[in-house]
Amino acid sequence: MTQTPPGGITATAACELARVTYRQLDYWARRGWVSPSVDTGLGRAGRRLYDPSDVVRLAALGHFGQAGLDVGRLGPALADLDLPLGSDFLVVAEADGAVAVCPAERLRTELAKPRARVFFDATALQERLGPTSRRWVTGAAKSA
Repeated sequence: MTQTPPGGITATAACELARVTYRQLDYWARRGWVSPSVDTGLGRAGRRLYDPSDVVRLAALGHFGQAGLDVGRLGPALADLDLPLGSDFLVVAEADGAVAVCPAERLRTELAKPRARVFFDATALQERLGPTSRRWVTGAAKSA
């Protein structure tokens, strides 16, 4: 997954992939925490198109919210985070609102640090977003 798929991922598909509701996506998009990178949908009946990094952000926000963290504090930090798509990584969130990316192989080191943290492993989501999952992408031929 080295480039944005042609056409982008629809908001509905992004919600399904990230396992969040459309209402959550809409609210987080209006707050600027998960912005549609491919097409903002302005002026064309609001059809927003997302790239894979947007979907990873969306899934991470949903995960952290389900874990009981304050998404209002984490959202702005996650919006600015550079995600290394195509590699195994974890998004690490701390209760104070700090968010960072950690290579998956450093998990034991991170767990040994005396802080309360919640981890989001993007590996499974990236596999679902992979090149064979063309059904999520608009303007792409559907695979059988």
